[in-house]
Amino acid sequence: MLKDKWWLPFLTVGVIVAAVFAMLYFSGTKKNDKASTQTSGSAAVEHVLTGQQLPEFEMEDQLGALKKSSEFYDKPMLVVEWASWCPYCQRQLPEIQKVYKKYKNKINFVMLDMLDFHKETKEQADQYVSEKGYTFPYYYDAGEKAADILHVQSIPGIYLVDKNQKVRKVILNFHDEAALEKELEEILK
Repeated sequence: MLKDKWWLPFLTVGVIVAAVFAMLYFSGTKKNDKASTQTSGSAAVEHVLTGQQLPEFEMEDQLGALKKSSEFYDKPMLVVEWASWCPYCQRQLPEIQKVYKKYKNKINFVMLDMLDFHKETKEQADQYVSEKGYTFPYYYDAGEKAADILHVQSIPGIYLVDKNQKVRKVILNFHDEAALEKELEEILK
């Protein structure tokens, strides 16, 4: 009788190994984890907001005052969801800073630091911006509320919004300053 079930220990070990791999694979991954970063490459994506009016959202400035996105409707907007820990954000923020210096009088830059209060805090964001010498205005997206409204799927999430508050394009990644400048020139038309 024992000879007939020689395979039982192997089956048990196989099931345990499969369960461990499944737990490791699915732990820490969410179906729509907006705090993930994207793969490299330059890509404009078809996004649920492309061609739509920019939805109203709130953000907090460094003094703790709440601001509404509608306060920036006087000019086209570049809205960017980012975090200091994000490697793609770290690569692209210097390019955005360069473009900010050139376009700050023509376009409102709304740089939203995505605060989850674990990976990213106000203190971490402030320290990062200070260390890097960035001068663009940035705001806190506390609890990722604006990210939810904007349907952010990965960061940096870059939204190009024209003067009529229409989302013209959502970009997941761009190569350099010139590529972003080209996109900004399009929303200025």
